[in-house]
Amino acid sequence: MKKKIIIIIIIIVILAIISLLLINQSKGFKVEEVYIKNESNQKIYAQIYKPKKSGKVPIIIYSHGLGASYRAGVDYAKELIKYDIATITFDFRGGANKNKSDGSPKDMSFLTEMEDLETVIDYVKDLDFADKEQIIIMGSSQGGAISALVSAKENDIKGTVLLYPALGIPSVVTKWYKSKEDIPESIKMTKKITVGPKYFLDIWDMDVYTEIAKDKKQILILQGTEDDLVSPQHSKKVNDIYENSELFLIKGAGHGFDGKQFDEAIVHIVDYFKKIEIIK
Repeated sequence: MKKKIIIIIIIIVILAIISLLLINQSKGFKVEEVYIKNESNQKIYAQIYKPKKSGKVPIIIYSHGLGASYRAGVDYAKELIKYDIATITFDFRGGANKNKSDGSPKDMSFLTEMEDLETVIDYVKDLDFADKEQIIIMGSSQGGAISALVSAKENDIKGTVLLYPALGIPSVVTKWYKSKEDIPESIKMTKKITVGPKYFLDIWDMDVYTEIAKDKKQILILQGTEDDLVSPQHSKKVNDIYENSELFLIKGAGHGFDGKQFDEAIVHIVDYFKKIEIIK
């Protein structure tokens, strides 16, 4: 009896997966789950949203915030795929207490997340449907900070979209602790993630503003006016540092965009993609 129940459950799960794939394909895109291995053979979980259009297409690499997951990029992927733009959204190793990638939050830092994004960029360049001349990196909160830092190093990136980028995090460390020796073994950052000392040690001497100033690409920054985690003033500071950037403040939005605020964000992103000729 138990074996029959197990078999029935397995069949239901398989049918559900097939049904989901068919629904997505009927909407004009396909979703694929992949595991990307880094140089240490650790796995990075990702979902690829691929349009039905034949030939090579632009592709967005979406980086989530601290304690979040690949799901943060799904709504953007579903909207922007309407313009025949693919998206890969992934889980940082140790990016949350629970996610689908390898790694522990106690081993995660800005530097490990930068490595993860660079690994995903290399992976994307080898995808047969991805136009490697039209790769866009996009990130929210800490993922925005990581995207900004990697963008400054990568010449092969066509464009960069920063959603309420938390580039002020490194400056917090010296305010919280007087010396490296004062950093505890465990630090609860949010309900979704507890980090280790590596998180702070890796950014102790990091000057993020000097690094991002090296980026000469056209940058788009979107920021909510009511964000209590990343202030509009901070994003204005970031915008002033860049040589070629544009900042849009989304009225009433907090640390994230929903409803009409999300729709407004999409309008700005689409306009930006037209400017950099991702959308023609």
